[in-house]
Amino acid sequence: MGCGQILIGVSLVVVLTAYLLYTPFPDDAVDASKQMKVSIQSGLDLGKCDILEYIGYSTFPECVRTTANPGKLHDSADLSDNDVQVTEQLFDGVKVRLYEPRDKRQNRPLPALVFYHGGGWVGGSVEQYDSFTRTLSKSVTALVVSVEYRLAPEFKFPIPFQDCLTATKYFMKNARKFGVDASRIAVAGDSAGGNLAMAVGTKLTQERQPPRLLGLIYPALQMADFKTPSYNTYTSFPFVLKTDRMVQFFLWYVFGKVEYLKQYLENQHITEEMRTSVNSKVNVKFLPEKYHKFPPNPNDLKPVDKNLAKKAEEFVNNVYICPLMLEDEMLSKLPKTYLMTCEYDPLREDGLMLAKRWKDLDFPVKHVHWDGVQHGFLTQEMKRSVEAVTDFVGYLREEL
Repeated sequence: MGCGQILIGVSLVVVLTAYLLYTPFPDDAVDASKQMKVSIQSGLDLGKCDILEYIGYSTFPECVRTTANPGKLHDSADLSDNDVQVTEQLFDGVKVRLYEPRDKRQNRPLPALVFYHGGGWVGGSVEQYDSFTRTLSKSVTALVVSVEYRLAPEFKFPIPFQDCLTATKYFMKNARKFGVDASRIAVAGDSAGGNLAMAVGTKLTQERQPPRLLGLIYPALQMADFKTPSYNTYTSFPFVLKTDRMVQFFLWYVFGKVEYLKQYLENQHITEEMRTSVNSKVNVKFLPEKYHKFPPNPNDLKPVDKNLAKKAEEFVNNVYICPLMLEDEMLSKLPKTYLMTCEYDPLREDGLMLAKRWKDLDFPVKHVHWDGVQHGFLTQEMKRSVEAVTDFVGYLREEL
């Protein structure tokens, strides 16, 4: 890397830092100072990765993995603690980390939760989520399987989905060997992991071996409309997840590369015919009344890129990539579900639309919405996060 590239990189970092430090968080936010601290750190980390990719030093996915996972938090021989016994195994070739509570007062066999981490399909790891999955195992008194699925763009769809499905099937088939009741296994995940959880739950249900329940934490559910009110709102700092970043994640996951980002952001990948076909599944009519005042302005709509739409159509309608595309008949057959959404999140409307469709079908969904917090808040250290984890744990303890 030459001196010119280094100078460009340093200059960009200085500008980025100044921008982050002088961009305020919403006044009505919960624990605004703590959320702002997380946003600044995330903004610096992701901004650094953008800069390193721009100057040709690294790719964004490679950088974000290194930044988020600087090294193992535990020695391989010292994963367990006083509350949870932790081991690492291969389930049909897929790496997993198992958390088994040491509480001998709990009746055996145990209930279990298979968890898929977030990270936009390009980042995240079982190590990064270790504290959260460890807490779930201890608090629910359940065996937790955290799946180390392979990541995009090196391993694009369907490989991450297939890894999650393979590991889950292996675990369900061998539940007794792990001291688990096969009829009491849940599947859950957050963000991209929530997408994978619903996709896996759909496939298992279609194969007549559904899990006991689903846990969907601010999940990514569709790529048909990137002009929903929340996608239109959370486009810039101080929010951890921004619209353009989320669309980039989808493109890495589906295509293995980011191309035509601006066209996707403008919904130029959706023809009128496609829009009509998905209208019964992705529609502002499913949103709370307060969001109905934010429909796209017809004057802002850009012309459709028909070549792009042709490439995108099969993925937009694929229910294992975009579970919100499920027909009502199949949607109503899925396992009972815990669905969490939050306010400052481009994915907010994905979850709200799903919740409304399920409620219209009298489906057993528990939808919990948290105002004043942003995407990723569940694994942050603040009072609202503790409340949300407590609620999720309570649901799992009662329903598993």
